[in-house]
Amino acid sequence: MKPERILVDTSAWIVSFKKAGNPGLQEFLKNSVVAGFAATCPLIILELLQGCRTEKERDSLKIKLESLEVLPITPAIWERAYELAFSLRRKGQTTPTTDLIIAAIAMEENCILLHQDQHYEQIAQYNSRLRTRSF
Repeated sequence: MKPERILVDTSAWIVSFKKAGNPGLQEFLKNSVVAGFAATCPLIILELLQGCRTEKERDSLKIKLESLEVLPITPAIWERAYELAFSLRRKGQTTPTTDLIIAAIAMEENCILLHQDQHYEQIAQYNSRLRTRSF
């Protein structure tokens, strides 16, 4: 059985960067990166880079993130995000735009979405195509 790709959300990266972060998440993420299963996307890179304090930190993090598989935001992903936003809103669920796009990428690319963000679990309640994992 082929191991599955894991799209690592900004929320999971942030928790994993903390020294007092979740050890289970840190170990899982480390193993996923080493094994080549971890992926990212331009939106997640953007969110992480905006939190950097120095140019050196930004440049170093950018190189590390871009060494992962970077999943593109294609027209099909935009269409899925549009439909996801519409369907969730009709069910009374308002979700941040960035989370909709990242969820759409995970669904379109058939990745497991590793996160520490309750919005993804709310999306998954209404859409079984989104497969999530959190710690």
